[in-house]
Amino acid sequence: MPSRYVSTQGQAWDQIARERLGSEKQMGALPPVNVDEMDTLLFGGEKALTVPDVPVRAVRNLPPWERM
Repeated sequence: MPSRYVSTQGQAWDQIARERLGSEKQMGALPPVNVDEMDTLLFGGEKALTVPDVPVRAVRNLPPWERM
């Protein structure tokens, strides 16, 4: 179930992804669920955003027997 997040002044998509989803690489999951904010580069304070549930991906640099 998606959760809500309130941005702070000057935050960008990658900072929110790192804080809420664990990695900047998950940033692509945020704009599709926040269509009205897709063109925003830096957020003003107190902007409510939706943060989707993103499954944790397996780490690829581990050997197969340690990816469990």
